Amino acid sequence: MEIENLDHLGLVAALVDEIGLVELTDELLAPHPLNYISPGQVVKAMILNGLGFVSAPLYLFSEFFEGKPVEHLLGAGIKAAHLNDDRLGRVLDQLFEYGTTLFFLKVAMQAVHRFGVNISQCHLDSTSFALDGEYPIVARAEGASEAEAPQAIEICRGYSRDHRPELKQFLLNLICSADGGIPVWFKVGSGNETDSQSFAGLMRAFAEQWQMPALMVADAAFYSEPNLQAVGSLPWLSRVPQTLKAAQILVDSAPDPLTEMPCDLDGYQLWEQRQRYGGVEQRWILVESPHRKQSEDWLKPLEKQEKGLKRSLRQLCSQVFACKPDAVDALLRFQDSLTGYTLTQVALVSVAAKRPPGRPKRSQPSGLPALGYQWQATLERTAEYEAQCQQRHRRFILATNVLDEDTYPAERLLREYKAQQHVERGFRFLKDPLFFTSSVFVKKPQRVEALALVMALTLLVYSLGQRKLRAQLAQADDTVLNQKQRPTRNPTFRWILQKFQAIHLVSIGSSQQVSNLSEERSRIVRLMGFPACQYYLLN
Repeated sequence: MEIENLDHLGLVAALVDEIGLVELTDELLAPHPLNYISPGQVVKAMILNGLGFVSAPLYLFSEFFEGKPVEHLLGAGIKAAHLNDDRLGRVLDQLFEYGTTLFFLKVAMQAVHRFGVNISQCHLDSTSFALDGEYPIVARAEGASEAEAPQAIEICRGYSRDHRPELKQFLLNLICSADGGIPVWFKVGSGNETDSQSFAGLMRAFAEQWQMPALMVADAAFYSEPNLQAVGSLPWLSRVPQTLKAAQILVDSAPDPLTEMPCDLDGYQLWEQRQRYGGVEQRWILVESPHRKQSEDWLKPLEKQEKGLKRSLRQLCSQVFACKPDAVDALLRFQDSLTGYTLTQVALVSVAAKRPPGRPKRSQPSGLPALGYQWQATLERTAEYEAQCQQRHRRFILATNVLDEDTYPAERLLREYKAQQHVERGFRFLKDPLFFTSSVFVKKPQRVEALALVMALTLLVYSLGQRKLRAQLAQADDTVLNQKQRPTRNPTFRWILQKFQAIHLVSIGSSQQVSNLSEERSRIVRLMGFPACQYYLLN
């Protein structure tokens, strides 16, 4: 009798099979006849490892599969010893040579077709992954074209989203569908790239490769005059940065002259106006959020600003002026630099020289002349400025070049922008300690880029699993128990995977059976479809 830990890996393997990832990978990366395991099976094994609930996926790779039903998950004749670091490294090299963006594009297209994912609205964002190590820049061989030798990314220092500026990093750019947050496009960037410079190029590349004008939703980093002109007629929706003068005027002004738009979202108020910026005709939606009204976050930037002003005031008050006109001139210059603050309890005092130590001489006069003048003042914030900051905090502006108000009314645009959290949740998934946050142990930048591709494929499988289960629960009018033991139709797929711990594949001679498969677990497997039933030996 042999007992192996199947756990939740059967669900993951079933999703990989539904995508057809193994067959597609073997078609794109030709297997070598002397290899025990094909590139597609290695990629499948890496995804199983990535969703295996270990703190460092792809580290001690072959050890992860010890005690697990490798043949049952990957194919007959495959053993854990075949999944060694050398085989893993060679497949990562093949993925890089083929092109990580192109490879992911073909997998995503096949997944979107098979799972029926709607990609008419998509969301673009990027994040950084910090790495330890030197990672020198790899130069392209002399005389080699880009097609013959793809240029590796530069792993270098840049703006760190993880607040680790001392570490080198690379960027991961993702475009996810609004339908389930499924990643449909992927590109790895060098560590010093900026969103404002790369977003327009990413949008154009996505539109060219998918051959469809999806509405692209992005954050304020996209909104700049060069980017708006670069994307041309491609439909987009973006938040307008409040650093623009026109945006500040709109946010600070009373919305009475504007047209208020209908909105069923609880507490939200919307106003719309036409605007032209960067030579592009567009609609601006002024949004007032009820959640921001209750938040006290607007005080944080004020407190930071006030701290710097008080430091400058202390420097002014510590300065000794030789005459009153110089003191008054310095105070007026400081007051002119204030916005929203005023000085109170202002007084100009004379400063006398300190008496020198020791007994004074008889010839020394008893009274010492004034040495100069100093200011005494207190900094106070005005009530009008506080009200203005509160209003700025609870308002923001959305802009789009989609002028058809019937197809995309203001409320729909707000809903689409709020769905930007899909791609942000994907980044949180990849940075979770149980998934990929500290798993980059490869040394070559080429393999780092290929490993980022595996991370994106893992997120693709996870997102498809969550979307499919939620759709099946809704269709069957069924629920599962969440972490609080309450019924829900929208469970996270991570929670579902955790519910499948301690499931074993028991082999006695030529017969096999799965143990610890409770009624709820069996119901979830059947909802996930025929491939999952095969791995858990269910009819």
